[in-house]
Amino acid sequence: MKTPPLRSFRSENFKAICDSGTIKFGWLTALIGNNGSGKSSLIEALETFRDVVVDGLDPAMRRWRGFEHAINKSREQKLLSREGKRACFSHPMSFRFHWQNGNFDLRGQQTIAQGSSEDSVFIQEEKLTQRRSGVVQQRTRNDRGEIIVSGGGEHLRRLDLEALGDGESLFHSFSRDVFERWRFLMLNPENMGRPQPQQRAASAIQLAKDGANVAEYLQEMRDTDVKAFDGLLDAMRYVLPYARDLQPTLAHVLGRQFYLRMKEQSFDVPGWLLSTGTLRIVAILACLRHPKPPPLLVIEEIENGLDPRTLHLVVEEIRAATAAGTTQVILTTHSPYLLDLLDLSHIVVVERDEGQPVFRRPDVKQLAEWSKSFAPGRLYTMGRLTRENQ
Repeated sequence: MKTPPLRSFRSENFKAICDSGTIKFGWLTALIGNNGSGKSSLIEALETFRDVVVDGLDPAMRRWRGFEHAINKSREQKLLSREGKRACFSHPMSFRFHWQNGNFDLRGQQTIAQGSSEDSVFIQEEKLTQRRSGVVQQRTRNDRGEIIVSGGGEHLRRLDLEALGDGESLFHSFSRDVFERWRFLMLNPENMGRPQPQQRAASAIQLAKDGANVAEYLQEMRDTDVKAFDGLLDAMRYVLPYARDLQPTLAHVLGRQFYLRMKEQSFDVPGWLLSTGTLRIVAILACLRHPKPPPLLVIEEIENGLDPRTLHLVVEEIRAATAAGTTQVILTTHSPYLLDLLDLSHIVVVERDEGQPVFRRPDVKQLAEWSKSFAPGRLYTMGRLTRENQ
């Protein structure tokens, strides 16, 4: 099997995280830990980094009501230098990543800081190294806001880079297509069941974070590859045998709005009457079975609303997608049953150490004897995956 595209990620001074350390990801990675341990902070750091690259700094920070709320508060910030409106602090927010897809290798780091007044934030430093078929290109933004380009004839793009604002990432021009197809799901079945306005101007439909546009996403899937859509229906019927059909429907009388209809026996059930679990499994299957699936799919609390049989189906679908090399999956869970379906190599344990989140993989060698008798879920409930009990 080829290597997973997101090889590693590191976050510093974001929300609860002082320094996550470099976390290496496989095709499937499950983050486990108690409530408040820091699982969501890591997922949110990854998503915030994506948003800075794709949309810019201001939209990415708007979710947190401003940079001052997203920066980690446990470290004392010291002013190291000042130049005009720019200020260099001792503990800025920073992200590092490594993305590899075949002969395309992308490594980058990004630092975000507050200005000398609280009225401004800016991307302080960035470094992007891209290797494609042996050709290396590098772009750097230093703490004075200067852009330096080297390698691969990229001097032709210098003027574009010099026009970047303080909140625009230099990654955007060269690698936006890598990040914009990452999908982060925190599904909200209440929104998913309601009719949603048609996305008429979009070139491609991407499933929304809350899954609200799942009906239109399914319509786009059916238009693109009807066999893939029929395969989704077959998988759905495995856990919902009473469901004869599921169809996305465009209602003109509602002002061109999409909604779902499920056929049971001789009657239709509209999306707003479908169960929480039904809507969640449809959205997850749609992402995994789409003819153009996301290269990276991140799902928080994947077990919510799903019975054990459906969770088993989800894990099998994830295994099929990762084995095919179409989608890398990162998930968070509290479910011992789901963990029992995984290998110890899939797990990253998140714990608090002196108040700070720590991310580590369990010591498989040390747990070898235990794992002969107990599956990962049982080891988790026994406390054997935590550092102090290994």
